[in-house]
Amino acid sequence: MQELVKKEPPADFEPVYYEDGTIASFKDVLPLIMEQKLVPQMFVAENGEYKALVVKSLLKNEDIRIIYDNIPESLKKQGYSFGNPNSDKVIIYLQGGPVNQMTTYGFEMLMNLTGGIDENNYFLINMRESQTLHPEETENEEISWEQAKNYNEKTTQTLFELISFFKSQKKKVYVVGGSYGSLVGLKSIVDYDNIADRYLLMVGRLDMTKEISEAYSKGFEANFESDAITPIIGEKSDNIYTVNMRKIAAAINRDEKYTELLKDIDLSNLIYIYIENDQRVGKLTQHEIEFLESKNADVMSVKGEHGNWTEHLKMGLQLLLDK
Repeated sequence: MQELVKKEPPADFEPVYYEDGTIASFKDVLPLIMEQKLVPQMFVAENGEYKALVVKSLLKNEDIRIIYDNIPESLKKQGYSFGNPNSDKVIIYLQGGPVNQMTTYGFEMLMNLTGGIDENNYFLINMRESQTLHPEETENEEISWEQAKNYNEKTTQTLFELISFFKSQKKKVYVVGGSYGSLVGLKSIVDYDNIADRYLLMVGRLDMTKEISEAYSKGFEANFESDAITPIIGEKSDNIYTVNMRKIAAAINRDEKYTELLKDIDLSNLIYIYIENDQRVGKLTQHEIEFLESKNADVMSVKGEHGNWTEHLKMGLQLLLDK
């Protein structure tokens, strides 16, 4: 994919194959590639000439796994991996949302193309949020508040177990999380201590605005005015899945004041990046900023909108991995 986006895609091309060797046509597979229903693998000569395109289907949920020798059975299906398993550096990524589907091919694109990561130098894992194991559970009926909290408990436990395993393998472990993923990172530090080598957490909150988290806990839409301070509360969604994802998001921050829960923990291995006028989660208060600085975290403000936080991922990863 990296080679494919270096220049304009061809108007037509051959040969094109499915991974089982079946011949395909470029005009038929290109729309499916753009919709991320097929993964492209372009074979390119040293002079940059395209030689062959092979496409394969995305993994089904039940086939997603971490491919690493000696990983415990209990952890094999807790994420999607790529890169170099022999590297002494592991990046564990906590995807945003929450959602109930794992990102596989999109995760590779995010890290390779957006993040600028050379996969030969790192072993990368997109860790499961626990609700992704059985996505139908959050699609068929509304979950309870206790179920929402339980999903988060299982997710943070998985992060602890993955960090612990790779540390036992003598690896340096970096944790990267954006939006909801940043809250998973904070909760894991509270529940299981600061055990990764370094953390990059982006566009989250430490102490979520009460009106927002309470609205989300009931499945209501909730955002902020352009000042990123004043709450806007909408209606409850009539989509069960949306309601359940909002509940899970609220369950990790409604009753949690991370400035209190983290008060006795050194955060000098944390890089925290926030958006100044974030209308999705709100801007960090002065109290939140001063708290992070008092715990020796590196705190950075960037411009943009919440949904465009990945534009700052490459900078954040460079800061994270340079030390």
